[in-house]
Amino acid sequence: MQPERLKAGIGSLLAALLLGFSTTASAETSPSAAPFLWQVTGGKTTHYLLGSVHLLPKAANRLPTGIVQAYESAEALVFESDIDALSNRDNTTAMLESAKAPRGLKHEVDAETFAKVRARMLDLKMPAALCESYRPWFCALSLELFAYQRAGFRGEFGLDRQLYDAARRTQRPISWFEEPKAHLDLFTSMARTLSKQFLDAALSERNPKTDEPVEMYRAWRDNDIERMVAVIAELKRDFPDLHEHLLARRNRAWLPELKRRLALPQRQLFVVGAAHWLGPDGLIASLEAGGYRVRPYLAVDPDQLTEDSSALQLASH
Repeated sequence: MQPERLKAGIGSLLAALLLGFSTTASAETSPSAAPFLWQVTGGKTTHYLLGSVHLLPKAANRLPTGIVQAYESAEALVFESDIDALSNRDNTTAMLESAKAPRGLKHEVDAETFAKVRARMLDLKMPAALCESYRPWFCALSLELFAYQRAGFRGEFGLDRQLYDAARRTQRPISWFEEPKAHLDLFTSMARTLSKQFLDAALSERNPKTDEPVEMYRAWRDNDIERMVAVIAELKRDFPDLHEHLLARRNRAWLPELKRRLALPQRQLFVVGAAHWLGPDGLIASLEAGGYRVRPYLAVDPDQLTEDSSALQLASH
């Protein structure tokens, strides 16, 4: 795997830490019909809030019933950023150039961190070139992305990518909260200390496991909101500056536009990383503090749909 192969996934990858929440699914749990999906009533209609996972296995191309219903009901979609623009050649090349460390990673971090990186790469059977020539933030992304791609997870199967492509095919209006440059600047403009923290966070798992991608998928599939909230709290406790940079600050920036859009008559589906919705600094808490009623989306049993029923009609109840 060469560095260039990372580019297709990095554009849609928010951050390794926000994707890799890990929990062992209980044998008693079953897939949710509407994982990380809520509905909220705006000024004139009901809208949908969806917590996305940016990398998924090919088997996830059959989306849960509730997500399909919310998509079919929506008249417009709103994402974190312009997914096509993030993955175009100019942006990915610029990101890769910004990631290069003139003297290599070894001169960007302390000896202990470099040794941990070497050990993690060895554990993953990952080529040294994917980290050792780059800055800490890129190495953090590379470690996580390599592990997920090795397990068969791809950005092209990610929830936001699937919905974005579907909206393009059906000519639904698409918009976003962040311009592509601002989204990429989350990483390329990281201060050195924050870049190092990002790598520390990616290396912080006590017992990294090669089956983490599958466990992550199960946790999302089973709607394990409690675990996601716990991971966000751990991030804020252990890496407060990183939490502020990747989550809290962006949530505050998005909130006015989110509220403006909730007042529109168009029914919208908002698709952003799952961690943005949850926790005391999350968008749902801010909406509820502002008087909005946010509640879990209840999927309609497909067997109950009649030939003349539409998801639009049913999802509004």
